[in-house]
Amino acid sequence: MPRKKPRDFVYIDELWEADEDWPCYFLENKIWVFVDEYHPGLIGDEDYSRIIIHADDSSGWLYSRSLQEKQKVHQTLITIRRPVAERQLKRLGFIRWHGSYI
Repeated sequence: MPRKKPRDFVYIDELWEADEDWPCYFLENKIWVFVDEYHPGLIGDEDYSRIIIHADDSSGWLYSRSLQEKQKVHQTLITIRRPVAERQLKRLGFIRWHGSYI
C-alpha cells in the first residue's frame, strides 16, 4: 500500500522579540515568525519555502522562494537578528504584505 507523504512542513511557528519600531505587537512586544514549505500534490500548484513575519492578522513581511532555493530561505532565517526590526527584514529581501492571511 502506498504511503502518503505530507505536502506541508512547518519548521518554526513561534513568537520572537521585536524592536520598538513595529506599529503593533503580540504579547510582550513579540512578533509571530512562521517558516514552512509546500510540496504540491495537485497540478497547477507551485512549491515554496517561505518565512512569514507579522504582528497582527492583516499585514507583515514575506520572504518566499521555490523549493529549489530552500537553502537560501533557511540561510536568510538564520541571519535575522533579534530583536527583529522591520528595516532589517527589508534589507534581507522581505516584501510587505497586506490583507488576509497569506
